[in-house]
Amino acid sequence: MNISPDLSPSIKLMKPYFLFSAFFYLLSMLWLFFINPHAALDNFQIVGWVHLYMIGFVIFAIFSAMAQLGVIVAETKHYHVKIFKYLWMFLIFGLIFILLGFYADVVFLLFGGVIVLIAMSIYSIEFLLTLKSAKRKTSITKAMKMSNFFLLLGVISGIVMAFGLNGVLDINLHTILLAHTFGLVVGFVLLLIMGISIILIPMFGSAKRISDNEFSGSFFTLSFGVMVMILSPLFATSYLKNIAYALTIIATLLYLYQLFKMTASRAKITYDIWTKSMYVGFSSFIIAFILLVSFLFNENELILKLGMWILLVGFFGFLIIGNFYKIIPFLVWFQIYSPLIEERAVPMLHEMVPEKSANMQWIFSTSGLLLSSVGVAVQNIYIYYSGITFLITGALIFIITINKILKVKL
Repeated sequence: MNISPDLSPSIKLMKPYFLFSAFFYLLSMLWLFFINPHAALDNFQIVGWVHLYMIGFVIFAIFSAMAQLGVIVAETKHYHVKIFKYLWMFLIFGLIFILLGFYADVVFLLFGGVIVLIAMSIYSIEFLLTLKSAKRKTSITKAMKMSNFFLLLGVISGIVMAFGLNGVLDINLHTILLAHTFGLVVGFVLLLIMGISIILIPMFGSAKRISDNEFSGSFFTLSFGVMVMILSPLFATSYLKNIAYALTIIATLLYLYQLFKMTASRAKITYDIWTKSMYVGFSSFIIAFILLVSFLFNENELILKLGMWILLVGFFGFLIIGNFYKIIPFLVWFQIYSPLIEERAVPMLHEMVPEKSANMQWIFSTSGLLLSSVGVAVQNIYIYYSGITFLITGALIFIITINKILKVKL
C-alpha cells in the first residue's frame, strides 16, 4: 500500500466525525438508563436506542475511518473530498428525526429516513466514484464497494418500513425488518469490518496478512447471503431466509478461520490498548455468533437479546474504540508531525496515546460489558444497571482521551 498524506483527507476535516462518534457513544450509554431492559426487542424504546447507537456511534465511526483508510487501501484520492465538510450535519438531523419518530410520532421516521438516505447516498456515490480510479483492485476493495450497495438497500428498506408504520403501505414489517437488519448490520457493517480487518490486523498486530484469494470466499459467500435475505420479502417462502442464514454462518466460519491464521502467525505480541480491545471485541463476536446461531434453533428472545447486545456493545464497540486509538494518533502524527521531523523534535506515535486513561477506559468498559451481559442473561436489573454505570464511565474517559489526542493545532 502507498501510505501517503496526500491521499487521505485532512484530520481537521474529519475531526468532527471522530468527536461526534465518541459523543454519541457516551450518549447511547447514558440513554440506557431511560430504557426498560426487560422490554421486547420490537419495543420502540429498544429500536430507538439501536438507531442512536448505530447511526450516531457506528456510522460516524465508519465514515471517519473509511474516509481515511479507504483511499489508502485503494491507493487513490477522493473523488470529491469536500462532501465530508457537510455530511455530518445530514446524519445528525436525520438521526434527530428518526429518534422523534420512535419516541414521539412515527411520521417523523419518514423525514429522518429520507435525510439519512440522502447522506448515505452522497457518501456511497462519492466512495464508489473514488474506488473507480483505484490502483489496487482486490477482494478488499470489492468488499468496500459491495458494502456501500448494502448500505443504500438497508436504508431504503428502512424507509419502506416507515411507510408501513404510517399506514401508507400494507406490508409484512417482520420480513422487511430482516432485510433492513441484514442489509445494514451484516451487509454494511460486518462485511466492511471483515474486509478492513484483513488490512488492519496485520498492520497493527504484527501478523501475517492472508491473501486476497482467501478472503474472497468470505466476501462472496456473505454478499450472496445478504442479497438473498434482502430479496426474501418478495417471495412468500421461508426457504430464502434459511439459505441466507446458512450462507452467513458459512461466511463467518470462513472468516474466523482466516482470523485464526492471521493471529497465529504473529511473531511478537504487544499487549497495548489496541490488542486488549481486539481480544474483547473478537471474543464478543464469537460469543454473539454462537448465541445468534442457537437462536435460529430455539427462538428464545432472551438469547437473541443477549446475542445482539454482545454483538453491538462488545464487538462493534470495542473494535471501533480500539482502532480509534491506532487510527487517530497515526493520522494526526502523519499529517501534522511527520513534515516537521527534520525541523524539530516530534513525539513518537505511541506517545500520542494517553496510556493511563486508555487503559482505564478499557477496564471500565470491559467490566461494564461483563456485568451488563450477566444482567441481561439472568434478567437482574441491578446487575444490568451496575454494568451500564461502568460503561458510561468508560465512555466518558474515551471521549476525553480522543479529544486530548485531537487537541493539536490542526
